[in-house]
Amino acid sequence: MTGPRIFRESDLNFEKIGDVLYQRLTPDGKINGDEPKISVETLKKMYEAMVVGRLHDEKATNLSTLREIGTYAPCKGQEGAQVGYTTALEKGDWYVPMYRDSAGIINFGLPPLRLLMFWGGDERGMQIPPGLNLLPIAVPVSTQIPHAVGLALARRLQKEKSVVLVSTGDGGSSKADFHEALNFAGVYGLPVVFVVENNQWAISLRRERQTASKTIAQKAIAYGFEGILVDGNDVVGSYEAAKYAVDRARGGEGPTLLEFYTYRMGPHTTAELVSNKLKSTEEIAEWEQKSPITRMEKYLQKRGLLTEEYRQSVRANAERMVADTVQEYRQLAPPDPTDMFRYVYDTMTPNLQEQAAVAFGTKIEVAERATEEPELTGGKPGVNIRNALNMTLKQEMERNERIIVFGEDVGKNGGVFQVTRGLQDQFGEGRVFDTPLAELSIAGIFVGLAVGGMVPVAEFQFDGFVPAAYDQIFGHIARMRNRTRGRYTTCGVIRFPYGAGIRAPEQHSDSPESYFTHTPGLKVVIPSNPYDAKGLLASSLREPNPVIFMEPKRLYDSPKMNVPEQEYTIPLGKAKVVKGGNDLTLISYGAMMVPTLEAAGVLQTQHSCSAEVLDLRTISPLDFNAILTSVMKTGRVVIVHEAPQTLGIGAEVAARIADKALDYLKAPVKRVTGFDTVVPLAKTEDSYIPSKERIIKASVELMNY
Repeated sequence: MTGPRIFRESDLNFEKIGDVLYQRLTPDGKINGDEPKISVETLKKMYEAMVVGRLHDEKATNLSTLREIGTYAPCKGQEGAQVGYTTALEKGDWYVPMYRDSAGIINFGLPPLRLLMFWGGDERGMQIPPGLNLLPIAVPVSTQIPHAVGLALARRLQKEKSVVLVSTGDGGSSKADFHEALNFAGVYGLPVVFVVENNQWAISLRRERQTASKTIAQKAIAYGFEGILVDGNDVVGSYEAAKYAVDRARGGEGPTLLEFYTYRMGPHTTAELVSNKLKSTEEIAEWEQKSPITRMEKYLQKRGLLTEEYRQSVRANAERMVADTVQEYRQLAPPDPTDMFRYVYDTMTPNLQEQAAVAFGTKIEVAERATEEPELTGGKPGVNIRNALNMTLKQEMERNERIIVFGEDVGKNGGVFQVTRGLQDQFGEGRVFDTPLAELSIAGIFVGLAVGGMVPVAEFQFDGFVPAAYDQIFGHIARMRNRTRGRYTTCGVIRFPYGAGIRAPEQHSDSPESYFTHTPGLKVVIPSNPYDAKGLLASSLREPNPVIFMEPKRLYDSPKMNVPEQEYTIPLGKAKVVKGGNDLTLISYGAMMVPTLEAAGVLQTQHSCSAEVLDLRTISPLDFNAILTSVMKTGRVVIVHEAPQTLGIGAEVAARIADKALDYLKAPVKRVTGFDTVVPLAKTEDSYIPSKERIIKASVELMNY
C-alpha cells in the first residue's frame, strides 16, 4: 500500500465502497500493506485519545439524560476519524470542528471541562484557551466551513505555512455553505482540508438520500482538487490520509476533501432518540464489529504493544480524568448574569449599560470612547459620496496593511458603483480581489479572515443580494465575540448600496437596516453626505466591532461638497445637528436627509416653523442623548426613513422618546416612512419613497395639534 487512492473521473465506476476505500487496519486488526511509518508513541497516543473520547462521550450522554447538561450530540463510533485527523495536524495549524467532534476537540487540546460547560449552557465553555488555534463549536450545520476558508486565506496573506482543517457530517455536505466554501477554496487553491464524517445518518435521513453520488469524496473533482474516501473506523488510515492532505496543503498544492466512512452509534442528539430506533439491530451489530477502538486494540496486541495491564491502565486513567472533569463541572460557580452584556461589543453601549443596571441593579463601569469630532473646512472640491469612500479606502489601506477588499466585481471593474475603482491597481490582487458569485461564502469568509487577523471589507453589490448572507452575518459575524467570551472578534466592514430611487429591478431597492440594528453585536452606519461618508468609513475601518456600512445609492453622485484630503474620523454612535431649530425636531439619516432638509427649508419660509434637523448617521448604537436633547427643546418630533414603517428605526426612536421624554412632548410623535409593502418598481417607485411634501404635511399637523 503506497498511499491513499485519489479519486479521478475514470475511477468512479466501482461496484462497492470497499473497492475505493482507503483502509490500513481491517476490522480484525490486520494491516493492509506495509507497517505504517508511525512512531509507537503516536500509535499509543491515538489509542489513548480514542478511549478518552469514548468515555467522555458516554458520560456526557448520561449527564444529558440526567439533565445535568443540556442537549448533547454523541460521537460514539466516530473516534477513529476524529483522533486520526487531529493527530495529523501540527502546532500552529487550525481546527474548525463541527458540534459532534468531542473526541477530536479533546485530542486537539481543549480541556474536557470546557465541553461540558458548553453543552451545559455555559458560554465560558467556548472561551478558547490562548495559543489553541481552535474555532468554537458552530451549532448551525456546516456554517463553519466558509470560516475555515477565510482562515486559510488569512494564513496565506500573512505568508504563514499553517493549515486549516474543517469538519462536517454527510448531512452537512448538502448545505450551500459546503458547496460555496469548497468552490472558493478550489478557485484560490487554499491550504484547507475539508473533512466529511460520513456516519451514514443525518438525524433520520440515510446518507443515500443526501446525494445521488456514490461517494461524497468524489465531489472534490467538481471543485478542482483531490478527494479521498477513508475508512473512518481505522485510526491509522485516517491519520495517514489526513497527513497526506495536510502535507499537500502546507506545500502549496491546495485543498483536499476527505470523506471518513464511519457510523453514528448513538442518536443524533440526546434531545431525540427516535433516529436511533430507526436503525436495524443488524446494522448496529455490524458496525459494532468495526469499532475503531477494538480494531486498534487488536492491531496493537498483534504488534506486542498492548498488554492487559496497559489496556486497563489506559481505561482507568481515562475514567479518572472523566470523573475529575465531572466533579469540577459540578462545583463550578454559575456565570455572572451581567456577563451577557459584556461580550456583545468590545465596550458596552449606553443602552446595554442601562439595561444591565435596570435588570440587575448594578452600574457597570466602562471606558468612555472619544467622541470629539474634528472641525475641518476646505478640502478637495466637488467630491461625491462614491469618491469620498474611494478616497477613504485608499488612505486606510495605506495606513493598515491588514485591510483587504473583496466581493463581486470589486477588482478591475471597481465595483458596479465604482467605489473600489483603482484599488486593485494600487494594492494588488492579494488585497483587492473578486469572489465567486456567492454572498453566503463572502460573509463566511469574512469571519475567517477577521479571526485570522485581517480587517476584511466585503462588498455586496446591492441590498437585495444581502439576504443570502444573513445566516453568516447574524449567526457568526455578530456573535463571534460573545460566543468566545472575547477570544475571537470579527472586526471589519460589510458595505453595500441600499434604497430606491435609481429605477433598479426588483430586489435592488430595499432598505434592510432594521434587520441589522435588531442584531446584537453589529454596528450600523449610514452616511448622508460625502464629508460624513469619509470620516464614518475611516472610523468603521478602525472599529473593533463588525460594522454594516450602508451607502445610499441615489446619493452616490450628488450632493457634492468639499472634502478634506487628510485623514479624519467621525465617531460612530454620534448623531449630528445639521440645522438648528426650536419648534420641531426632524430626525432622519441616509438618503432621506435630502427631502428632510428640503422640508425644513419650506417649513421655515412658508409656515414660520423653525425645524431642527438631526442626522443619526449611526443607527446602531443610537445616539439617544442627542435625540433627547432636541426633543426636550422642541417638544415635537417627526421621524423620517425609507424602510417600511412597522418595527422600523422610527418605531424604536418613538418608543424611547415615550419612555424618557413623554413629559416634554407637545404632540404625538409622527413617522414618515416607506410603506409596509414590497418596494415597487420604477413606475410607482416615487410614490413609495417619503417625499418633501409628506414630511411637510406631517410637520404642519404637529404644529397645529
